[in-house]
Amino acid sequence: MSYDQTWMDQNSSWWAKANRAKEHIDSLRCQVDEFRASVPYSLTPELTEKPGRLAYRLRFSKQVPVAISTTVGDVLHNLRAALESLAFEVARRGQGGTLTASQEKASTFPIRETPEALDAFFAGQGRKGLLYDHGARAALRSVQPFVNLEEAHKLGVALDKGFEEDFRWSVLHRLDTLWNIDKHRRLALMAWWPDLIYWGSNGPSNRRALPGDGTLADGSILLYIEGSDDGQGDKLSHEFNLVLTDDPAASPDRGATDDVVGLLERWHRHIVGLVVFPRVFTIMSQATVPADGE
Repeated sequence: MSYDQTWMDQNSSWWAKANRAKEHIDSLRCQVDEFRASVPYSLTPELTEKPGRLAYRLRFSKQVPVAISTTVGDVLHNLRAALESLAFEVARRGQGGTLTASQEKASTFPIRETPEALDAFFAGQGRKGLLYDHGARAALRSVQPFVNLEEAHKLGVALDKGFEEDFRWSVLHRLDTLWNIDKHRRLALMAWWPDLIYWGSNGPSNRRALPGDGTLADGSILLYIEGSDDGQGDKLSHEFNLVLTDDPAASPDRGATDDVVGLLERWHRHIVGLVVFPRVFTIMSQATVPADGE
């Protein structure tokens, strides 16, 4: 669908912030690659009391540089600021191009778990339902974490999940949570997490992996290996992700241990290219938008 091309003005505040976030992501990729190349962790085999079994001990030799943490914060702040700038412009255009000082202060980008919570936002303190007209409310509603599940309910599709689970995994909620941590409390916490561990063999392998001690601290036994393959030695190949452990969806049990650079790139695409900007631009570009429920 097409939309008013003034929304694509790269000098606008929402695009300036989004583009700045991308620059920080590119910088972050270089910093993480450099840090990874410095070998900040190792996985070393050790003999055990059981013959034929090796323990692979995890060692961390370097802390995550503060520069990486602050760059992550820069990405979060610029992405979140892009949303706030967008909400301001949505309100401004919905009000005919002019906002009062109190309306300017009241404009904000809502991120709500349920349809009822968003309705309460528009009806609550400050009467944001008056600030955001029908079109603006429809635009903001279209990108909420609950919107797909709400549509499924309207179509009578039964899904074995609720709004809470969708919210926990939603890009906007996760971004907002991490942004608040970085803004008000401390730098986001990160940790290395094993993504892939493997070994080579000339044919079927005689080796098998067994769980370690279940921890990921310096000195932890990450895993045990029993058996050996001729001519292959005991070295394991491994790839680790640098994970944002403050991410509310981070869950080793469910495999949510994405590398920070790839994660933030996907969040940027969600906001700029896939969901938020396109949906808001499209709805706000329509000549008329019906009231909720009409």
